[in-house]
Amino acid sequence: MATHQDDELQDVPPGKAGSAAVFVLCLLAFLGSFSLMSFAFEIGSPLLFVGGLLLASAAFFVPQQLLGRPD
Repeated sequence: MATHQDDELQDVPPGKAGSAAVFVLCLLAFLGSFSLMSFAFEIGSPLLFVGGLLLASAAFFVPQQLLGRPD
């Protein structure tokens, strides 16, 4: 097995690419929760609003508690 790394990725510490992917997914979940909550007001569904709140909470809970990444 080759142990050399591409020159472009030489300065990237291990685990940072995964952190970026988690950040993007959680950001999309957080922003999507706003749409979900606003749509809940249009159709008058309290369960959909609660789902939006849970999605917004999960966007913070997953990286901080489940993955142990406070950044």
